[in-house]
Amino acid sequence: MSDPLPEGALRLPLRTPTLPPATTTNTLIVGGSKVVVIEPATPFDREQRQLDDAIDAMVADGREVVAVLVTHHHSDHIGYAETLSQRLSVPICGHAETDARVSFALDERWEDGHTLDLGEGWIIEALHTPGHAPGHLVFRERKTGLAYAGDMVAGEGTILIDPSDSGDMGQYLDSLRRLDDSDCSALVPSHGQVLTDPKAIIEHYIAHRLKRENKVLAALGHGPQTAEELLARAYDDTPQMLWPLAARSLEAHLQKLEKERRVDRDDIMITRLDG
Repeated sequence: MSDPLPEGALRLPLRTPTLPPATTTNTLIVGGSKVVVIEPATPFDREQRQLDDAIDAMVADGREVVAVLVTHHHSDHIGYAETLSQRLSVPICGHAETDARVSFALDERWEDGHTLDLGEGWIIEALHTPGHAPGHLVFRERKTGLAYAGDMVAGEGTILIDPSDSGDMGQYLDSLRRLDDSDCSALVPSHGQVLTDPKAIIEHYIAHRLKRENKVLAALGHGPQTAEELLARAYDDTPQMLWPLAARSLEAHLQKLEKERRVDRDDIMITRLDG
């Protein structure tokens, strides 16, 4: 079954060392006679050759790669970016916050609203969508409305908001709402299949996070608790083997609620302030 993508777009799910249940990261090639390669993430030789072959076939067909784009700094998103940009002699582009977190230098630092005109009506627009990562960018193609959503949403698995890696739950929710307002026709997530009902998936993600937030607050309604006690109550529907990841998500929720002055913490206890 082929992807529900417009003519001129190709998705290649290539194996990466990502978090289960995902096993691949999507690379997207999009444009007309000029194209960009978004998220060449795989560090593995065999998958890199598969991407090289696809690009070489496009070049033989008269198309030209003009840039390599990366959404953010995580290792399962950048594995082939530097080498591919050098092989093709094209700039590698991303946000300044990503540039500060990767081992190679970006050639171009794109801010929110930056556009790249590929000609023939193809225009790539960058949307700054922090929360999962400070420099996270979504790349929306204006002609088709197709957007490479990176780690804003997932076609398989979930999205981790990890404060120890500069994740911010409040920013993430705001970025989801921003993405919802951008009028995308379809979303290519970094992991999993193309998502053809953007509004439904984004609304689901927002509702899921707010449902968990409400569960955290409801658990704190039983009185002040330690982080371990709160984790057990607020994530009692999550397998215990996943609690180490859940603890990072809980911390993200608590930091958001602290900023909103809905909870308070000392060195040991967490207390609800709003009821």
